[in-house]
Amino acid sequence: MENTPKRETRKSSVKVEFALWVMLFLGATILVLTSFTLSQEREALTREVTRRGLALAQYVATHGQDPFLTNDKLMLATLVGDVMKNEDMVYALMVDRNGRVVASDKSDLIGSAYVRPPGDYPLDRPSGRTFTWRHPLAGLVIDVGIPLILQGTTKIGEVHLGVSRSTIDRVVNQAWRQVMLVAFIFLSGGLLGSFVLVTFVLRPVSELTKGAQAIGAGYLNYQIPAMRNNELGQLAVTFNRMTRELKIATERALEQERIKKELQLAHQIQQTLLPKQTPEAAGFSFGTLYRAAKEVGGDYYDFFWLDKTKLGMVVADVCGKGVPAAMLMSMARSMLKSIARNYTTPSEVLKELNRLLSGDLKNGMFITVLYAVLDVPKKTLTYALAGHNPGLLVNPRSHKAKSLSCEPPCLPVGLDRGAIFEKLIQDKKITLAPHDVVVLYTDGVTEAMNAEREEFGESGLQACLEGQGVEADAAALIQALDGQLTKFCGDIPQNDDIAAIILQVD
Repeated sequence: MENTPKRETRKSSVKVEFALWVMLFLGATILVLTSFTLSQEREALTREVTRRGLALAQYVATHGQDPFLTNDKLMLATLVGDVMKNEDMVYALMVDRNGRVVASDKSDLIGSAYVRPPGDYPLDRPSGRTFTWRHPLAGLVIDVGIPLILQGTTKIGEVHLGVSRSTIDRVVNQAWRQVMLVAFIFLSGGLLGSFVLVTFVLRPVSELTKGAQAIGAGYLNYQIPAMRNNELGQLAVTFNRMTRELKIATERALEQERIKKELQLAHQIQQTLLPKQTPEAAGFSFGTLYRAAKEVGGDYYDFFWLDKTKLGMVVADVCGKGVPAAMLMSMARSMLKSIARNYTTPSEVLKELNRLLSGDLKNGMFITVLYAVLDVPKKTLTYALAGHNPGLLVNPRSHKAKSLSCEPPCLPVGLDRGAIFEKLIQDKKITLAPHDVVVLYTDGVTEAMNAEREEFGESGLQACLEGQGVEADAAALIQALDGQLTKFCGDIPQNDDIAAIILQVD
C-alpha cells in the first residue's frame, strides 16, 4: 500500500499578519483623517467663496440702486460687467419687483421674466441668502441673492450672482493628491516598521492610535512623542511629517486662493478710483500714465476742479507696494479731495493732510505728494512738494528744461506731526508760455531700469518730450513716454509703480 504524503498546513506569520492589520488600520486612519480634513477645508473654502459672493452682490446692490431707480442701463451694464470679470462668476443679473430682468451679463435676458433656479427661495431679509444648485452648463453653482431695499423698508428688486464651485473642487483635489503622495510614503514606511512593532505592540500602538485620533479630530499641530530609535520610531516621524505637510499644503492652498481673490477685488476697486478721463480746459491738453508694479499699487494721480477756473492736480507715492500701500493711497486720496476746496494754496492743503494722517500712520509709513493748482485763464501753475520728485517744465521749441523744485525740500506727509513739516512746506508759482510741457510724475518713471541697471532718469524724460516737437499734444506725449519706457526697460520686470500727468499749453 502506497504511503500517501501528509498535506502540510500552511502557517501564517505573526509579523505578516500584524503588518497587514497595521496597514489596514493606518490606511483607514489616513482615509478618515484625509476625508475629515478635506471636508473641513471644502467647507471653509465654500464659506470664503460665499462671503466674497455676498460682498460683490452687496457692492452691486449699493452702487446699483440709483441706476436701478433711474433705469440707467449703461451704468447697470457696467456694474454687471465689472462683476463678471471675477474668476468663477457664472452669471450676474438684477431683477425688478415684478420679476423682470433689468440687467444681465446676457443681453437677451434683459426684459424677460426671471426664471428662478430649482429650489430658490424668497429674498425676505436685507442680509441676503445663498443656496447651491446644479447649473445646466457650469455644474454646481452658488447662487448669491440680495434684495434691493429702498430707504430700508421697500423692496424694489433683487441682485443675483452665480459663483462656480470649480475653484473649490480644484483646490481640494490638489490637496487630495498631495495627501495621497504623503500617505503612500507613510504606508511604505509603516509596512517595514510593523514587523518590529509586534514585540512592543502595546505602548507604541497606543501612542500611534492616540495621535491618529487627535489628528483625525482636526488637531493638525499634534505630534506623536518620540519612540525607540528603530522602525517604529521612524514610523512616528513619518506620521508627524505627513501631518505637518498636510497642514502646510491646506493652509498654503487656502492662503493663495484668498490672496488671489483679494488682489483681484483690490485691483478693480483701485481702477475705479483713478480719473476716467482727462479734464477739458481751454488752451491746455492733458495726458496720463499709470502702471502698478503689482496687482495694486501705491502711486496715484488725480484731477478735480476747485472752481470754474482752477484745476487741482496731484501725483503721490505711498511707501511700499501692494495692498497696504493701495489702502493708504485710497485713504489719502479721499482726504485730499475733501479738504482741497477749503484752502486757497497747495501748501495749506498739504499741511492739513499731514495733520490728519500723521497721527494715524505707523512708524515708517509716509506719502510723498506733489499738489498743484492750475489757473486756466491766467495760465499760472502754483504747486507745493512734500518729499516728492519735482515736476519738470520743458519747452520743446526752445529746448529749455526747468525742474519744479522747492528749496529747502520738505518732508513727506506722515513723517512729522506738524512743526517741522509746516516750517518747510512752501508754495511756488510759475507762468506758462505757449508750447510749455509740464510733467508731474512719481519716481517709478525716472528710476525705471534696463538690463544694464541704468536708470531712465530725468534726462531720458526730457529727451523723450523734446523729441516729439511742438505739434504733439499731451496725449501723444504720454503715449511716446509710455513707449520709450517700455523700449528702455525691455524684458526687465517693473520694480516700482509708475504714475505721470502731462500738461501741455497750446
